[in-house]
Amino acid sequence: MKRVRGAALLFAMWAIALLAALLAGIALSARSEGEAARNAYAQARARYAAEAGIARAVDALRDPDPARRWVPDGRSYRFEFDDARVQVNINDTSGQVDLNAATPEVLKNLFLAAGADDPGAQALTDAVQDWRDSDDIPHPNGAEAETYRRAGLAWLPRNGPFRSSDELARVYGMTDALYRKLADAVTVYSGRNFPDESYAGPLAMAASRGGDLGAAARVVAARRARPPLQGNIPPQAIQGAGAPQIPVAGMGGLTQEIRAVAVLPDGTRSVQEAILRLTTISGGLRPYTVLGWRDVSNVAEEPGSSR
Repeated sequence: MKRVRGAALLFAMWAIALLAALLAGIALSARSEGEAARNAYAQARARYAAEAGIARAVDALRDPDPARRWVPDGRSYRFEFDDARVQVNINDTSGQVDLNAATPEVLKNLFLAAGADDPGAQALTDAVQDWRDSDDIPHPNGAEAETYRRAGLAWLPRNGPFRSSDELARVYGMTDALYRKLADAVTVYSGRNFPDESYAGPLAMAASRGGDLGAAARVVAARRARPPLQGNIPPQAIQGAGAPQIPVAGMGGLTQEIRAVAVLPDGTRSVQEAILRLTTISGGLRPYTVLGWRDVSNVAEEPGSSR
């Protein structure tokens, strides 16, 4: 009888231990699921706040009052939305270097300003031209299909216009580090031979000013420090009542790169980047067309990067 009671007691203890372990597992799982749900909710809030930043930028770019209209020259605009701190930067693509239209001089100055040496800048300039032209004849320091094959690359030059600025990363001789510096300074949407200095960032400004990045950065900093009406909007653009409304700030281009960063009080962060082509303000038209949209929340920032 004592043995039976001892066995029953041992069985009961094992059952209690197993039940306790099971309950602990359930509690841990519930806690993990709760944390995951809270994280997902915070991420969703941050993303919607960042998207609100892009919507706010579109509205501000189309504001008929020049005094309130945002200037798309890379300067920062900040506001709060649903307890999130939102920062928005807008870059008019007319202020960037167009990979399909830029002159060889502008391209070389751009690469010099980004840190390439003179031979490297010239080689990249020629390689960009070989990528975008239709023939298979390389420029003196360039690269056509045979060079890509010998290098064992999985792609060949397009022999046609760049379809996106991301393709610059595939041009022969381009490094990851150099491309990361250049990514915000290039476009395929402006159609300009040289960047518009009213909107250019430091690298693009240097591309049109001999490649001197330090001097270009000082010019850009001074321009961004001025109120919007000082030098960014020509007098003829300030129109009276009844005149056609201005589609974008400063009479620049219609295609804008918008970057919105939203940070919640707990540190949750979302970064959204959009390329939008605005339409003129009139009834029945959509305010913009989306040309590109990326969630770059998990992409590490380059030290010292500047738009």
